[in-house]
Amino acid sequence: MRLLSRPLPALTLALVPLGLSAACGGASPATPLAPAAAAPSPSPTLPPGPPNIVVILADDMGYGDLGSFGARLIKTPNLDRLATEGVRLTDFRVPSALCTPSRGALLTGLYPPRTGLVGNLPSGSPTEGISDGIDDDEITLGTALRARGYTTAMVGKWHLGSTLAHLPTNHGFDSYFGISNGDQNFLLLRNTSLVRDPPGLDQITKAYTQEAVKIVRDAPRDRPFFLYLAHRSPHVPLEPSAEFVGKSAGGLYGDVVEELDWSVGEVIKAIRDRGTSDRSTLVFFTSDNGPWLSQGEENAGSPGPFRAGKNTPYEGGVRVPAIAWWPGRYPPGRVVSEPVMSLDLFPTLVAMARGQLSPTRVYYGADLTPLLAGEVSRLPGAGVDGARELLGFYYGAAVSLRSGRWKFLRPGYWDLVDTLYDLQADPAETTDLVPTRPDTSRQLSARLEVLAEEIYLGAKRPKKGGGAN
Repeated sequence: MRLLSRPLPALTLALVPLGLSAACGGASPATPLAPAAAAPSPSPTLPPGPPNIVVILADDMGYGDLGSFGARLIKTPNLDRLATEGVRLTDFRVPSALCTPSRGALLTGLYPPRTGLVGNLPSGSPTEGISDGIDDDEITLGTALRARGYTTAMVGKWHLGSTLAHLPTNHGFDSYFGISNGDQNFLLLRNTSLVRDPPGLDQITKAYTQEAVKIVRDAPRDRPFFLYLAHRSPHVPLEPSAEFVGKSAGGLYGDVVEELDWSVGEVIKAIRDRGTSDRSTLVFFTSDNGPWLSQGEENAGSPGPFRAGKNTPYEGGVRVPAIAWWPGRYPPGRVVSEPVMSLDLFPTLVAMARGQLSPTRVYYGADLTPLLAGEVSRLPGAGVDGARELLGFYYGAAVSLRSGRWKFLRPGYWDLVDTLYDLQADPAETTDLVPTRPDTSRQLSARLEVLAEEIYLGAKRPKKGGGAN
């Protein structure tokens, strides 16, 4: 198949102490209004030097599960304050609505076929189970930031492989505390060793929070730190601690989300207590995919105004809540409605660390710094009306293309024919426009085919796995 002469814009740089420039951009779809928030606190003056970086990832959280994203029954004051003091991203997308491929993409900045992490990996232990997972040659955020002098720590759910070669400490992280499995088999690890007498699942959010707070509090002050905190909540089974059982008007699911919100508050308190005299701290919060609706109304979150949820290519599966908080750098209360994706975090965070990207990789993400800081309103791309082109995958297959206001979707178990949606006018994807806009459909179908082949040319062997955990 012939490739177009103008491929999807990409970044190809190296890990050296230089700046990183922006690469792509997009259009502004309609987004639901959020509740009014309290006035933001004054922003401090930033000290020089790269910031500390904290990435907090929820598991199976829906777009509509936070107060700042439209939730009415579930109370999330700490995350809502984060949004008030930072930037709320209302069109933040993941390239796959499954745990392993989404997490792999976030940590490597690569589309799933490029890492082979296209489906959920099966469970195992450091010494037992299927020996498959993230490859040794992958450059994770831990790897990239450690090369820039950061101390690196990971807490929580890994889901990129459970045997020794695939654990976080072999992929850029100085320390690890968490459950490496995706299905929550309770094998709690400290680095590569099993923790004796681990707490029950109802205490795991507390345990992760205590570990994260300790990392923030004790991190050396003569160099920056990177903390990746990947909660297992609100993934089923729903097991909040006793203090949160029955607390939420949103039922058991709401109890779990409200405990997660408490956890975020504790981490932010530790960051505030640490102060900014030596260096500032960026916090980025998001989810790996949308809510797992097949678990039933009582056990799943809300996709907000969007269609479907986890394990689907519809907006409810791939559009997730996202908040960027960096007092003194990002304008408080800013709302970004541009389509952006989790792959953008890799070049963005490497840029913050004053590094560049590896010349051995082709990165399709963009440095979001100008957009988040309010310096630009959009980032240019090769799509419709100069917008970005964002691919979506179902396992190893490219099934969707976002190009400006348009989303083109290939058939699958979700539909028998190609479909086209105008996300600006119809964010819930209720009306297929293929019959009325055949030219646009043909244009995007051809472009999806070209971009998909470009990704497949650099694809790796798919890892063993399956299922929707």
